[in-house]
Amino acid sequence: MLARLSLARIVLPIFVILTPGMIPGSEGQAILSADNGGRATQTPLASSSLLPAQGRKQPSYQVFAVRSTTPSIDVVNETTLEVAGKQKIDVSRLDQLTRQERETLASQFGVPIGVVENQLENFSRQAPTNAVEVASKLRVMMIDYKYLLERWNQYHPPAGQEKVKTDALLALQAGGLETAWAIYADLPRPKPPTGFRVAE
Repeated sequence: MLARLSLARIVLPIFVILTPGMIPGSEGQAILSADNGGRATQTPLASSSLLPAQGRKQPSYQVFAVRSTTPSIDVVNETTLEVAGKQKIDVSRLDQLTRQERETLASQFGVPIGVVENQLENFSRQAPTNAVEVASKLRVMMIDYKYLLERWNQYHPPAGQEKVKTDALLALQAGGLETAWAIYADLPRPKPPTGFRVAE
């Protein structure tokens, strides 16, 4: 009996720590695991732009981000970045980058050009304050893309639901990171284990 009580005291806290978002009412509830499991009713979010921010709080994302390698993005001055020691970009004229400059950036970052173009469009809607902020957002963009690509490539949809994976991968290829996040958030999630009972 004491052994069971000790086991429950060890297992339950670990389960709670490792599964934020799987417990109703928790902050990350909208971002779900790609593992098999029953579909659950999800809490609606105010905006799809919140999905990436919540997704980045997941332990799997944080571990991936720490292990991920990205090309160097060095801040030369307040308006200039140098990517991989090869390409300099002026952050005050991001909307004026040529097609070749965008293709070079995509190649340096290891992402489809659509990812770069969508990020540049986001910059045009909400202009970054300086080169440091641009560098930070570009790093997040790369990690988001690589994380989602890995998760979707590892996901094995149930028979008849292959289109979900296809749509997500097509969205990633086109640069639609928010769309890929949204589809990922709508995946079935594993049911939490049941049957834990603390013997008295």
